[in-house]
Amino acid sequence: MNPSRRRFLAQAATLAAGSTFRLPVHGAETPAAGKLRIGLISDVHQDIMHDAPERLGHFLKEAATRKADALVELGDFCIPKPANRAFADLFEAFPGKKYHVIGNHDMDGGFTREQVVAFHKMPARYYRFELGGITGIVLDGNDTPPDHKSGYPSHIDDAQIAWLERELAAATTPVFIFSHQSLERPNCIRSQEKIRTLLEAAKHPDGTRKVAACLNGHWHLDLAREINGIPYLHVNSASYYWLGDKDRRERYDAAIHKSHPFIACTAPYRDAVFTFLEIDFAARTFTLSARRSEWVGPSPQEMNAMYPGIENDWVVPACSAREGKLP
Repeated sequence: MNPSRRRFLAQAATLAAGSTFRLPVHGAETPAAGKLRIGLISDVHQDIMHDAPERLGHFLKEAATRKADALVELGDFCIPKPANRAFADLFEAFPGKKYHVIGNHDMDGGFTREQVVAFHKMPARYYRFELGGITGIVLDGNDTPPDHKSGYPSHIDDAQIAWLERELAAATTPVFIFSHQSLERPNCIRSQEKIRTLLEAAKHPDGTRKVAACLNGHWHLDLAREINGIPYLHVNSASYYWLGDKDRRERYDAAIHKSHPFIACTAPYRDAVFTFLEIDFAARTFTLSARRSEWVGPSPQEMNAMYPGIENDWVVPACSAREGKLP
């Protein structure tokens, strides 16, 4: 074990125990034993959850134990204010590659996407990277559609779509798409049908598809769906399912709710939820690891607080095991 990984493992273990305390194209590295391991965490919501650093610490400890080659956080991580610098630096201490995706809540409080990019030293709002035999493409689903009136925009504009088309054409290794908002959920990213058409049309010279899978956060769901041969995989929130103001319920000590008032609008998971993407090049397969927690207090189903169009089975404090084939 190299010294930087040893230091990181010790730091992550301390965090998990409850302490409070780049460029558009990245250089490819050869994964050990023909496998590539990428830790995935989404929707930690440092600015809502009182124990977000501990949740992140559990993820980082597991990443070190699994000898992950890289980490991807899929957005709604933290707003880019100075008080969140220490939280963000926990993620940056991981000795492998780190990648960020911009979530809609990362700009809460009047921050801009450009400030998020600068805070995390991202190469751009959207970018690609090469890692150990795959091409990663990170999208920004926060463009503003022409007819936008209010609320959080959820759109990918024509300039970004043209860039995506060029990157897909240039890709020679299996492509994994990372976005915050879903390219699968109806009426999520406004331009999603146009994007899915591009993904389905991206083929190698032998006719095999280039895109292995699309992964997203945002919905706080445990859900997988295949559309025209491409898996669309939701990575659940690390922290909670959102209920909203009408279903407010205090589940922690009064002091926690006083300092973090929006927790009352959530159904929290007792432990951090996340997953690890493992790509086996010899077997031409990929898997997502399982992780299960439990609710703090009553579930959304018990409260009759489900959103229309959301199935009961999708709303669980867990990430399910998944598997797929490389193209």
